[in-house]
Amino acid sequence: MMFPFIKEAMTNLFSRPSTENFPAQPVAAKPNYRGRISYDPEKCVNCGMCVKVCSPAAITREYKDVEGGQEITYHFDLTSCTFCGTCQDFCEEKAIVLTDDYLMFAEDPKDLIVSGTRFKEKVKGKLSCGEGCVYCGLCARNCPQNAITVDRATKTWTVDHEKCVQCGKCIEKCPKKVLSFAEPAPEGVILGPDCIYCGLCARKCPVGAITVDRPSKSWTIDREKCVQCGLCVKNCPKKTLSMGPIE
Repeated sequence: MMFPFIKEAMTNLFSRPSTENFPAQPVAAKPNYRGRISYDPEKCVNCGMCVKVCSPAAITREYKDVEGGQEITYHFDLTSCTFCGTCQDFCEEKAIVLTDDYLMFAEDPKDLIVSGTRFKEKVKGKLSCGEGCVYCGLCARNCPQNAITVDRATKTWTVDHEKCVQCGKCIEKCPKKVLSFAEPAPEGVILGPDCIYCGLCARKCPVGAITVDRPSKSWTIDREKCVQCGLCVKNCPKKTLSMGPIE
Protein backbone atom coordinates (compact mmCIF):
# COMPACT_ATOMS: atom_id res chain seq x y z
CA MET A 1 0.00 0.00 0.00
CA MET A 2 2.84 2.40 -0.87
CA PHE A 3 0.68 4.12 -3.48
CA PRO A 4 -2.83 4.27 -2.02
CA PHE A 5 -4.08 6.68 -4.71
CA ILE A 6 -2.69 4.84 -7.74
CA LYS A 7 -5.98 3.15 -8.50
CA GLU A 8 -7.93 6.40 -8.27
CA ALA A 9 -5.34 8.19 -10.42
CA MET A 10 -5.53 5.54 -13.12
CA THR A 11 -9.32 5.66 -13.06
CA ASN A 12 -9.36 9.44 -13.47
CA LEU A 13 -6.80 9.24 -16.24
CA PHE A 14 -9.17 7.34 -18.47
CA SER A 15 -12.40 9.01 -17.31
CA ARG A 16 -14.18 12.10 -18.61
CA PRO A 17 -13.22 15.29 -16.73
CA SER A 18 -15.57 16.46 -14.01
CA THR A 19 -15.06 20.12 -14.90
CA GLU A 20 -15.58 22.22 -18.01
CA ASN A 21 -12.69 23.65 -20.03
CA PHE A 22 -13.65 27.21 -19.16
CA PRO A 23 -12.99 29.91 -20.36
CA ALA A 24 -11.33 28.27 -23.38
CA GLN A 25 -14.71 26.70 -24.18
CA PRO A 26 -17.57 28.99 -23.06
CA VAL A 27 -20.48 27.18 -21.48
CA ALA A 28 -24.05 28.20 -22.22
CA ALA A 29 -26.29 29.09 -19.31
CA LYS A 30 -29.12 26.79 -18.32
CA PRO A 31 -32.60 27.51 -19.70
CA ASN A 32 -34.42 30.37 -17.92
CA TYR A 33 -31.21 31.53 -16.27
CA ARG A 34 -31.52 35.12 -15.01
CA GLY A 35 -28.27 36.96 -15.69
CA ARG A 36 -27.07 40.42 -16.64
CA ILE A 37 -29.86 42.95 -17.15
CA SER A 38 -30.42 44.41 -20.62
CA TYR A 39 -32.25 47.75 -20.76
CA ASP A 40 -33.69 49.30 -23.93
CA PRO A 41 -34.36 53.00 -23.20
CA GLU A 42 -36.21 53.48 -26.50
CA LYS A 43 -38.96 51.14 -25.34
CA CYS A 44 -39.17 52.65 -21.85
CA VAL A 45 -42.08 55.03 -21.13
CA ASN A 46 -40.70 56.10 -17.73
CA CYS A 47 -43.58 54.66 -15.74
CA GLY A 48 -41.20 53.94 -12.86
CA MET A 49 -42.79 50.62 -11.98
CA CYS A 50 -39.41 48.85 -12.02
CA VAL A 51 -38.06 51.32 -9.45
CA LYS A 52 -41.14 50.79 -7.32
CA VAL A 53 -41.05 46.98 -7.25
CA CYS A 54 -37.28 46.51 -6.89
CA SER A 55 -36.86 45.14 -3.36
CA PRO A 56 -33.08 45.78 -3.02
CA ALA A 57 -33.48 49.32 -4.47
CA ALA A 58 -30.99 48.47 -7.21
CA ILE A 59 -32.75 50.66 -9.81
CA THR A 60 -32.51 54.45 -9.83
CA ARG A 61 -33.33 57.14 -12.36
CA GLU A 62 -32.12 60.64 -13.08
CA TYR A 63 -33.74 63.57 -14.87
CA LYS A 64 -31.93 66.25 -16.83
CA ASP A 65 -33.81 69.12 -18.45
CA VAL A 66 -32.63 69.77 -21.99
CA GLU A 67 -33.94 71.82 -24.87
CA GLY A 68 -37.31 70.47 -25.95
CA GLY A 69 -37.75 67.96 -23.14
CA GLN A 70 -35.87 65.76 -20.70
CA GLU A 71 -33.11 63.19 -20.68
CA ILE A 72 -34.15 60.31 -18.45
CA THR A 73 -31.48 57.87 -17.34
CA TYR A 74 -32.09 54.55 -15.59
CA HIS A 75 -29.31 52.83 -13.64
CA PHE A 76 -29.36 49.11 -12.74
CA ASP A 77 -26.79 48.29 -10.05
CA LEU A 78 -25.86 44.64 -10.54
CA THR A 79 -23.90 44.64 -7.28
CA SER A 80 -27.20 45.03 -5.41
CA CYS A 81 -29.52 43.21 -7.82
CA THR A 82 -30.83 39.82 -6.68
CA PHE A 83 -31.85 38.88 -10.26
CA CYS A 84 -35.35 38.04 -9.10
CA GLY A 85 -36.80 39.22 -12.41
CA THR A 86 -39.60 41.29 -10.86
CA CYS A 87 -38.63 44.39 -12.84
CA GLN A 88 -38.81 42.37 -16.05
CA ASP A 89 -42.20 40.93 -15.09
CA PHE A 90 -43.72 44.34 -14.37
CA CYS A 91 -42.30 46.08 -17.46
CA GLU A 92 -45.19 45.99 -19.93
CA GLU A 93 -43.06 47.57 -22.65
CA LYS A 94 -40.44 44.77 -22.42
CA ALA A 95 -37.71 47.38 -22.00
CA ILE A 96 -36.04 45.26 -19.28
CA VAL A 97 -34.82 41.76 -20.02
CA LEU A 98 -32.69 39.44 -17.87
CA THR A 99 -30.24 37.78 -20.26
CA ASP A 100 -28.29 34.52 -19.94
CA ASP A 101 -25.00 36.40 -19.50
CA TYR A 102 -23.44 35.15 -16.27
CA LEU A 103 -19.94 36.59 -16.81
CA MET A 104 -20.32 39.43 -14.33
CA PHE A 105 -16.92 40.07 -12.84
CA ALA A 106 -15.14 43.42 -12.66
CA GLU A 107 -12.41 45.21 -10.75
CA ASP A 108 -14.42 48.44 -10.64
CA PRO A 109 -18.01 48.31 -9.27
CA LYS A 110 -18.97 50.97 -11.83
CA ASP A 111 -18.51 48.34 -14.53
CA LEU A 112 -21.42 46.43 -12.99
CA ILE A 113 -23.92 49.23 -13.50
CA VAL A 114 -26.17 48.98 -16.55
CA SER A 115 -27.43 52.39 -17.69
CA GLY A 116 -29.56 53.75 -20.48
CA THR A 117 -30.74 57.22 -21.44
CA ARG A 118 -33.70 58.29 -23.52
CA PHE A 119 -34.93 61.68 -24.63
CA LYS A 120 -38.51 62.43 -23.75
CA GLU A 121 -40.09 65.25 -25.68
CA LYS A 122 -41.86 67.75 -23.51
CA VAL A 123 -45.58 67.03 -23.38
CA LYS A 124 -47.73 70.08 -23.91
CA GLY A 125 -50.24 70.48 -21.14
CA LYS A 126 -51.16 68.39 -18.15
CA LEU A 127 -53.25 65.26 -17.80
CA SER A 128 -56.96 66.01 -17.97
CA CYS A 129 -60.17 63.98 -18.00
CA GLY A 130 -62.86 64.93 -20.51
CA GLU A 131 -66.57 64.31 -20.75
CA GLY A 132 -67.67 60.70 -20.91
CA CYS A 133 -65.71 59.45 -17.88
CA VAL A 134 -67.48 56.55 -16.15
CA TYR A 135 -65.22 56.71 -13.07
CA CYS A 136 -64.27 53.06 -13.44
CA GLY A 137 -60.95 53.67 -11.69
CA LEU A 138 -58.82 51.78 -14.22
CA CYS A 139 -56.60 54.83 -14.69
CA ALA A 140 -55.92 55.03 -10.95
CA ARG A 141 -55.21 51.30 -10.64
CA ASN A 142 -52.73 51.38 -13.52
CA CYS A 143 -50.95 54.57 -12.48
CA PRO A 144 -47.45 53.49 -11.33
CA GLN A 145 -47.01 56.69 -9.29
CA ASN A 146 -50.44 56.66 -7.58
CA ALA A 147 -51.04 60.15 -8.97
CA ILE A 148 -54.71 59.62 -9.82
CA THR A 149 -57.62 59.41 -7.40
CA VAL A 150 -61.09 58.31 -8.47
CA ASP A 151 -64.12 58.40 -6.18
CA ARG A 152 -66.95 56.48 -7.79
CA ALA A 153 -69.42 57.46 -5.09
CA THR A 154 -69.05 61.20 -5.66
CA LYS A 155 -68.04 60.85 -9.33
CA THR A 156 -64.84 62.82 -8.94
CA TRP A 157 -61.51 62.45 -10.70
CA THR A 158 -58.35 64.20 -9.53
CA VAL A 159 -54.67 64.04 -10.46
CA ASP A 160 -51.56 65.06 -8.55
CA HIS A 161 -49.53 66.74 -11.27
CA GLU A 162 -46.42 66.71 -9.07
CA LYS A 163 -46.46 62.90 -9.00
CA CYS A 164 -47.49 62.38 -12.64
CA VAL A 165 -44.55 61.37 -14.86
CA GLN A 166 -46.65 61.53 -18.04
CA CYS A 167 -45.99 57.90 -18.92
CA GLY A 168 -49.40 57.58 -20.62
CA LYS A 169 -50.40 54.32 -18.93
CA CYS A 170 -53.71 55.81 -17.79
CA ILE A 171 -54.51 57.03 -21.31
CA GLU A 172 -53.72 53.59 -22.71
CA LYS A 173 -55.97 51.80 -20.19
CA CYS A 174 -58.92 54.25 -20.29
CA PRO A 175 -61.88 52.36 -21.84
CA LYS A 176 -63.66 55.58 -22.82
CA LYS A 177 -60.54 57.32 -24.19
CA VAL A 178 -61.36 60.55 -22.36
CA LEU A 179 -57.91 61.10 -20.85
CA SER A 180 -55.36 63.25 -22.63
CA PHE A 181 -52.46 65.61 -22.21
CA ALA A 182 -53.76 68.99 -23.28
CA GLU A 183 -52.94 72.63 -22.82
CA PRO A 184 -55.18 74.04 -20.08
CA ALA A 185 -57.83 76.38 -21.41
CA PRO A 186 -57.09 80.05 -20.75
CA GLU A 187 -59.05 81.56 -17.87
CA GLY A 188 -61.13 84.68 -17.92
CA VAL A 189 -64.48 86.20 -16.98
CA ILE A 190 -67.45 83.97 -17.81
CA LEU A 191 -71.04 85.21 -18.10
CA GLY A 192 -73.71 82.97 -16.60
CA PRO A 193 -77.39 82.60 -17.56
CA ASP A 194 -78.84 84.90 -14.86
CA CYS A 195 -77.48 88.21 -16.17
CA ILE A 196 -79.98 91.10 -16.00
CA TYR A 197 -77.73 93.43 -18.00
CA CYS A 198 -77.64 96.04 -15.26
CA GLY A 199 -74.27 97.31 -16.47
CA LEU A 200 -72.71 97.41 -13.02
CA CYS A 201 -69.85 95.17 -14.15
CA ALA A 202 -69.03 97.56 -17.00
CA ARG A 203 -69.03 100.57 -14.66
CA LYS A 204 -66.75 98.83 -12.16
CA CYS A 205 -64.28 97.57 -14.78
CA PRO A 206 -61.12 99.69 -14.32
CA VAL A 207 -59.89 99.14 -17.90
CA GLY A 208 -63.23 99.48 -19.74
CA ALA A 209 -63.09 95.91 -21.05
CA ILE A 210 -66.82 95.18 -20.61
CA THR A 211 -69.66 96.54 -22.73
CA VAL A 212 -73.32 96.08 -21.79
CA ASP A 213 -76.22 97.04 -24.07
CA ARG A 214 -79.43 96.87 -22.08
CA PRO A 215 -81.89 97.40 -24.99
CA SER A 216 -80.41 94.51 -26.98
CA LYS A 217 -79.50 92.52 -23.86
CA SER A 218 -75.97 91.91 -24.98
CA TRP A 219 -72.80 91.55 -22.93
CA THR A 220 -69.33 91.58 -24.42
CA ILE A 221 -65.80 91.65 -23.05
CA ASP A 222 -62.52 92.62 -24.68
CA ARG A 223 -60.20 89.93 -23.39
CA GLU A 224 -57.15 91.78 -24.64
CA LYS A 225 -57.97 94.61 -22.24
CA CYS A 226 -59.17 92.46 -19.32
CA VAL A 227 -56.63 92.21 -16.51
CA GLN A 228 -58.65 89.58 -14.60
CA CYS A 229 -58.82 91.74 -11.48
CA GLY A 230 -62.17 90.20 -10.49
CA LEU A 231 -63.95 93.48 -9.68
CA CYS A 232 -66.77 92.67 -12.09
CA VAL A 233 -67.26 89.27 -10.46
CA LYS A 234 -67.22 90.81 -7.00
CA ASN A 235 -69.79 93.51 -7.82
CA CYS A 236 -72.24 91.44 -9.90
CA PRO A 237 -75.58 91.59 -8.01
CA LYS A 238 -76.81 88.27 -9.48
CA LYS A 239 -73.44 86.49 -8.98
CA THR A 240 -73.65 85.27 -12.55
CA LEU A 241 -70.10 86.32 -13.40
CA SER A 242 -67.22 84.03 -12.55
CA MET A 243 -63.59 83.33 -13.38
CA GLY A 244 -62.90 80.10 -15.20
CA PRO A 245 -61.66 78.40 -18.36
CA ILE A 246 -62.88 80.01 -21.56
CA GLU A 247 -63.20 78.51 -25.04
